Amino acid sequence: MNPAIVFRTLPLIAALLTTTLAGCAAKLAHIDTARNAFASGDPDTAREVLSKVADGGGRFATPAKLDLAMVDLAVGDATSAEKTLRELRDEFDASLKVAPLHEAAAMVTDDTARKFRPAGYEQVMIRTMLAMCSLVRDGDDAESYINQAAMLQAKLQQEHDERRSSVFGEAAADKLTANPHQELALAPYLRGVLREENLHDLDDARRNYQLVSAIRPSFLPAADDLKRATEGVHSKPGHGALYVFSLVGRGPVLEAVEAPATTAAMTVANALMLNQENEEDDVDTLPKITSVKVPSVMIPPSDVAAVTVASYIPTGPNKLPLYELHGATQPLTDIAGMVQQQVDAEMPWTIARGMIRQGGKELAVASVRKNLGLTGPAGTMFQFATSTAWTATETADTRCWGLLPREIQVLRAELPAGDHTVEFAPVRYDGQPIAAPSRLPLRIHNAKNTYVLIVAPTQQIYVVTAATP
Repeated sequence: MNPAIVFRTLPLIAALLTTTLAGCAAKLAHIDTARNAFASGDPDTAREVLSKVADGGGRFATPAKLDLAMVDLAVGDATSAEKTLRELRDEFDASLKVAPLHEAAAMVTDDTARKFRPAGYEQVMIRTMLAMCSLVRDGDDAESYINQAAMLQAKLQQEHDERRSSVFGEAAADKLTANPHQELALAPYLRGVLREENLHDLDDARRNYQLVSAIRPSFLPAADDLKRATEGVHSKPGHGALYVFSLVGRGPVLEAVEAPATTAAMTVANALMLNQENEEDDVDTLPKITSVKVPSVMIPPSDVAAVTVASYIPTGPNKLPLYELHGATQPLTDIAGMVQQQVDAEMPWTIARGMIRQGGKELAVASVRKNLGLTGPAGTMFQFATSTAWTATETADTRCWGLLPREIQVLRAELPAGDHTVEFAPVRYDGQPIAAPSRLPLRIHNAKNTYVLIVAPTQQIYVVTAATP
């Protein structure tokens, strides 16, 4: 890096970064406003604000589009949600892993200058939410989508293992986060459900239900699922199955924190510098760096623990319907835990990037100081003031898909074929309801599945079915 160029551009960089960071903060505040509106039951405000950010084409445009898809899905427009998610999936798959211009800008500023690239969990969840979109439409592509999610999760785990071993070696790598990309229990569960309904390949349905138990031992309904698949009976005669998939709680978002420069991060940073293609790069030895700003997982508060499902069954003319409580949705996939585990596993590389960037800035300032012939107290003051001003503008990249749920839960209930009024109510961890129930007319078909999707970020819930207008 040419010291004279660096020196002439330092004041301009400081001014530009101040303006840029202010703009980023404003966009992030807008997205937070939209997410809070959605959680409080105001999807119209959420859509309006997110649309403005998405149409603006800035750094937060893509995360806003991801959030918009969740709003569309929650209000029953699964077609628009699926279209948006498919477009983003294809865009991410087609884009290069590294955008050189954005990467160069990130080394001068911070990771917010990079083109938004979804984290591994976000790519997996795009395919998972596509499966949910399909279920509440016609279900034709649900298995394909969830298989894509499972295959991508396995690929991410393989890449993680290879990268970890290449940097730390096999022995040391075993001490780090070993399995951050464990298969989602939702994938085999959904495959089992679809196989069971058609009574085709019941052996595969049994294998998938067994895999659900292995991945999520606490999901007790898997035992009943396995029993049905073994016996080859979808439901009682004259009955059908109601599956309620519930997206419960407010999901993980990212916030900026100060992280210490760990030994693992130093190892990664040294490995990254050794692998630089440009052998003339000035940054071959890092100055002493104690901490950098990184994104950390934060789970917004939400009292909702599950959703209870009840139905009113007709008993005859001029008779009161029979009320039956079918139970509460059960946790199947812990999205918050998955995100935390993956961010933790990625943290040495995240810290290393910050260390290299900060070290590069300090070395660039030192080169300018030397070129100007500044020594003694004046040189020390220049070095300190310029480095501090440059690095102080850094912030962690907290762009993310902020309207994911905390958990994916499910409940299966068998109801007589015919028309029913089904009731859904969000409940706290003590089982007490926290809002008035939502009621929905549903038609259950003999020996067939009917799917309902509940989006319950807080006590305000959204109910989605194929019949939702």
